[in-house]
Amino acid sequence: MKTIFTFVIIFMFGLSSFASNADLFKLDYNAVQEEFSELNAIVEIIKANPETTYSSLAVTNAGLVESANLLPDAAMPLANAEHVLGIPPFWWGCVFGVVGVGIVYFLTDQNSGEAKKALWGCAVSTIAGGAFYFFVFAAAAASSGG
Repeated sequence: MKTIFTFVIIFMFGLSSFASNADLFKLDYNAVQEEFSELNAIVEIIKANPETTYSSLAVTNAGLVESANLLPDAAMPLANAEHVLGIPPFWWGCVFGVVGVGIVYFLTDQNSGEAKKALWGCAVSTIAGGAFYFFVFAAAAASSGG
């Protein structure tokens, strides 16, 4: 019982050390609006002229496009998202591990970007599984009187 109590105290102490950065999470609404002012102006232009393309916007409002750091193909990965069997690559790696990474890599014609996403899924599931087993074995050791 002492080991569980000690573990809880150490865990809570670790959490409280992160709580001292509360100022980082205060929302300054005016700063957010200022950051999005260029993007909001572009949205208004596109709402007024739905047929606007990136090319025409770059010609007519070059300064606005440059200040907002717009790229001509920024939304393309989202628009053409065709995943292996309709499943995102992260979940292939998360559920099937290294085998899922291999499946994504070979079925997407060796697309290293998609394989990297699957690798992240594999890493997340490995870390989560390791943490789960650590806590299970720690609880088992504590309950056995160790």
